[in-house]
Amino acid sequence: MRIKLPLACAALFAAAITTGINLREHSPTAQAASQCKEVELRLDRALAVGLPSLPSHPSLTGQAKAVPFKTPKLEGWIVKFGGSRPIATPAYADGMIFVGGGYGSHEFFALDALTGRQVWKVNTSDDGPTAAVVEGGFVAFNTESCTVYVVEERTGKIAWQEWLGDPLMSQPAIAKGRLYMAYPGGQRGHGQSGHKLLCADLKTGKHLWEQPITADVITAPVIEGEQVFLSCFDGTSFCLNAFTGKVIWKKTSSATSAPTISNGQMIVTRKQQKDTVDFEGIEIADCRPGIANQPKMVALAPAPYFKAGAGTLLPTASQVNLDAAVGFAGGAPPAAGMSEAAGNVGVSTVAGGWAYQGSRAQIHEGQIINAQGDLLNCYSASSGKVAWQARAKGSKMKAESQVFAPPALGKQNLYLLSADGHVVSINQKTGNVNFMYSLNQPMAFQPALALGNIYIGTNNGMLICLKTGDTDADGWTAWGGNAQHNKK
Repeated sequence: MRIKLPLACAALFAAAITTGINLREHSPTAQAASQCKEVELRLDRALAVGLPSLPSHPSLTGQAKAVPFKTPKLEGWIVKFGGSRPIATPAYADGMIFVGGGYGSHEFFALDALTGRQVWKVNTSDDGPTAAVVEGGFVAFNTESCTVYVVEERTGKIAWQEWLGDPLMSQPAIAKGRLYMAYPGGQRGHGQSGHKLLCADLKTGKHLWEQPITADVITAPVIEGEQVFLSCFDGTSFCLNAFTGKVIWKKTSSATSAPTISNGQMIVTRKQQKDTVDFEGIEIADCRPGIANQPKMVALAPAPYFKAGAGTLLPTASQVNLDAAVGFAGGAPPAAGMSEAAGNVGVSTVAGGWAYQGSRAQIHEGQIINAQGDLLNCYSASSGKVAWQARAKGSKMKAESQVFAPPALGKQNLYLLSADGHVVSINQKTGNVNFMYSLNQPMAFQPALALGNIYIGTNNGMLICLKTGDTDADGWTAWGGNAQHNKK
């Protein structure tokens, strides 16, 4: 007699047989296992959506021009930026979308969120705008090389800018009139080398404090209340006082994504290794200082993408070419600290670090959801029990790669983008698929959700707006959901 185990349970039993990992520490309870719902995501059966033909060479004036489209199933608009470069997660505020022209570009745009019409454009002094955050009437972003910018939301007028160091691979965060940004120290003729986290006044750029950290930050700092949380590329996690920069605690344990903070808990993915085999799972731990706790580890599964260097959704060859185009043909500079990143998450290029988001977990109404390898996991934050799990399948998928960017959460549904161009909507509670489209455009970053629309950056220089007609697609206004990167 053969027993068919749910995906979560089957994966864990296979892991245990291979590595000898203690299932009592990492698996759901027997009751949870019996209730585990299995969902199959057949990406090769996604509905193909034909997008309009776009000019191969956008206007030399540098104006972003939106092209509307309408199919029997979908409508929206597309803007094609010059250079066919990867576009990071756009940000939404006050009827506008804010987006950079891609890794290697020198442009940053504000577009009308409903039509795609260009509102304003900023030409940057150096290249590679990151995803932006918006708060208090200001838009903040940085370039990979090597400057942080704060501009007025309505006009695009530069409030202040500062050259920090080369390269800058993470995004800024904003909270309570302060901007938080990681940078490599020692390049401005003063101070010690090594990475630092900077806190500056949002309106003026005045430095309020700096704190040494162990490496560049994975994706972005995360703000919750009066604390700043971050994971570094070398696997170290920090909790800092947001007003003084004082280290509250520091933990070295192979973190592989930016954390999410909710109800005194820190949810973060971590790597474990057993007999040279890499595993990744979600750690749920009390993050309050002085609280003794035994962290729970869930969703532990083999993670071959770390050794393959495929934990980011940018193909390795594209990463190398993108780096060469911005002056890193000989490899990442020592200031980037990519040797630590390569050892922890398998990323060794600046473009790869710029695009890396890992298996970052989100939380909504007590459920932890993340995309990890070819799996989509949903667990209870309080008990660690599995609610449902989905496995992606499809003819184009590569065996040792991360399939999806981290999900964006609507009110009831989650929204996923794949490296092969799939857009998937799934009910958060049940795991049931609402729709699954194939746009046939490569994607690496999490989408933004606003006004019933899904805003998607592609790896080949496009911003796509999909109008779902459903108010569920709303409220996820930047990478991580808000300017603090900690939407719950």
